[in-house]
Amino acid sequence: MAATLVGGAFLSASVQTMIDKLTSAEFRDFINNKKLNVSLLKQLQTTLLVLQAVLDDAEEKQINNRAVKQWLEDLKDAIFAN
Repeated sequence: MAATLVGGAFLSASVQTMIDKLTSAEFRDFINNKKLNVSLLKQLQTTLLVLQAVLDDAEEKQINNRAVKQWLEDLKDAIFAN
């Protein structure tokens, strides 16, 4: 059980790191300098924020809900599969 809790926390921390990097001034400057589509960046940020909320909720619920625990394990396996 502890491995699942750590795995879920790692997923959540990874998403938070991506959000932090995407919202940094340096990354925004890079996007603007390369004249890339800023609206796609905003859509990605929104998607990651929603994912973060889902993962946070799942981490709390996995303690009492086997289906949520299994979903987190499956997600972790899919993301970190070789």
